Amino acid sequence: MLDVITLERILAEAAQEALRLGEDRAALAVDEKSAGQFVTQVDLSMEAHLRRALRDALGDLHIIGEEEGGALDAQGSGWAIDPIDGTSNFVCGLPMWAISVGYLHRGRSVLGAVALPELGVLMSAAEGQGLRVNQAAHESTGQGPTVQTMALGENNFEAGPVTDARAEGFRAQGLSVVRYRCAVFSLASAALGRLSGYIENGCGLWDIAGAEVICHEAGMRVTSGQIAPGRYGIDARWPGIADALPAHQADGQPV
Repeated sequence: MLDVITLERILAEAAQEALRLGEDRAALAVDEKSAGQFVTQVDLSMEAHLRRALRDALGDLHIIGEEEGGALDAQGSGWAIDPIDGTSNFVCGLPMWAISVGYLHRGRSVLGAVALPELGVLMSAAEGQGLRVNQAAHESTGQGPTVQTMALGENNFEAGPVTDARAEGFRAQGLSVVRYRCAVFSLASAALGRLSGYIENGCGLWDIAGAEVICHEAGMRVTSGQIAPGRYGIDARWPGIADALPAHQADGQPV
């Protein structure tokens, strides 16, 4: 398995490449894959770039990516790639987008790195080895921000009224609620102690594979898992942030 230092190098190079490719965003051709889900040539080029970099380092691999698909091995081990998470933000020139690579061992996120290129932030973690920020060990504060702010995700899996009710539940506890339309950016920001947590149901494996271990190593409480074919849920929050609603249910059963 790749070591965290090499993975950081791959993500640092990818961040610079994404910034270069996005210099003329007004000229980007944007396709809508499904309602509210967009793809550009930068997404496609970046996934090819990351796949090539991982294979150059490790040889033949099991990889699943947002744009090219693929699969983990029969035991649920392999790499998950999100070349540009938050494509709509990227296209609009907003800084809330990210690049993510994570390795799963038997379905568990054990190694990951995410880049927030517009902010110059690179985060990484290997299970049991602590959080790293910008290629150096980082001592977590062990808590979220003084001003408690919960980030929520939304997609076409969970009905809008459900996510709206979740937001109202947190507001009733005195928390602010934000929706950045980028799971990786939100999870990374939470791991840095800038958000109280992040919840989304119905995202892709590539959205959480890299950031999940980072949140764990920062000291957050993280619950994740598959809730429907090809769909995953994640609830990552700092201690002391109570549930706003009962756990999401899939097919009538709690996750």
